[in-house]
Amino acid sequence: TRPTRRRTPDAQTIAAREGLDLGPELRRVLRRHPQPAKTQPRPASPTGAATRNTTQQRGPATARAVERSRVMRLIAQLAPGLRHHQLRERTTAWDALKLTSPELETWMRALGVDGAAAARACRAFGIGPAALDVILDGRQVRRRLREGMTVTALLALAAERGIDLRRR
Repeated sequence: TRPTRRRTPDAQTIAAREGLDLGPELRRVLRRHPQPAKTQPRPASPTGAATRNTTQQRGPATARAVERSRVMRLIAQLAPGLRHHQLRERTTAWDALKLTSPELETWMRALGVDGAAAARACRAFGIGPAALDVILDGRQVRRRLREGMTVTALLALAAERGIDLRRR
């Protein structure tokens, strides 16, 4: 006897398994191309607990994937000429900050897609997005950070001028 071959899952099967809605576009395509009859379902695992654990683990992983996808789309929108490996590197750097959508967009628009390290340092030193608009010696804080000035040098310059960037 030959072993039964498993069908490669299609988009609809994967979407159903992951709890995603692929929308009306997929439904229109599926109406035009009906699916063949389903093969026999996979046998249940010996312990239901193992199945429950993988389902519970999939939830946060899916949420992280959606979040990473959102970060990647924003980077691609702000820097459309990036190659794929560059896009992945920047996405990883920004995603590690775990910012909310508005925070992410504010920091990224202020510091550019290469500014994840500067944003991390600013947050570590207590500098908020409002401080990026402060003008020090004729140039905005955001511009100085984009040009490569370190956060500690920026704080020192602000302290010399009597400005506290941490309160903003």
